[in-house]
Amino acid sequence: MNARITLSPVTPDDIDFITELETNTALWPFEDMIPTDKEGVRKTVAERIDSDWHRQFLIRLASPEATPVGEVHIHWYVKERESWELGYSLFPEYRGQGYGTEAAQLVLKLAFEEWKAHRVVAMCNEYNTASIKVLERLGLTREGVFREEIHWNDQWVNQYFYAILDREYRAIIGI
Repeated sequence: MNARITLSPVTPDDIDFITELETNTALWPFEDMIPTDKEGVRKTVAERIDSDWHRQFLIRLASPEATPVGEVHIHWYVKERESWELGYSLFPEYRGQGYGTEAAQLVLKLAFEEWKAHRVVAMCNEYNTASIKVLERLGLTREGVFREEIHWNDQWVNQYFYAILDREYRAIIGI
C-alpha cells in the first residue's frame, strides 16, 4: 500500500477496462504498435490473469472511490535469467503527478523482494521524456540504444533500454 495510490491485481472483472486501455491509441503516444483487435486483446488479458509469467495491476487513487488512473505490469523478459520487463500507462489527466513512479516502485519491490528477480528491464521511445524521467528516478540505468527500432510518426526513432539489478535496488532502498 501507498499513501496516494494502491495497486490491485487485474481480475476477470477488469478485462473490459484493461482492453479499452490497451487499445486506446491516445494513451500510447510514443508506441508504434498498438493493438486494435479488441477481442484478441480481451482474450490475451484473460489468459494473462492466472499466468505466472505476467503480472498486471490497476493503479488506483487511495480514495473511497478508488478511481483507476492507469495500469502497471511486469512480465518475464528472460525467465532463465530471472529477468523481468516493466511497463506502465496512465490516463493523460493523471500524468506528471508521480503516480507512475510510485506504482513502478511498488512493482519493483514485489519483483525483487517477493519474486526474487535478478534484473528488471524497461524500454521506451527516445522522445518519451516523461518515461525516461520515471525510469531514471527509479534507479534504472540506460544500458543501450536500439537504433531506429521504432517506426513512429513516420520516422525511425531509437528505443532506449534500461535495467536495474537486484543489488542496485537493494542499495537504493537500504537493504
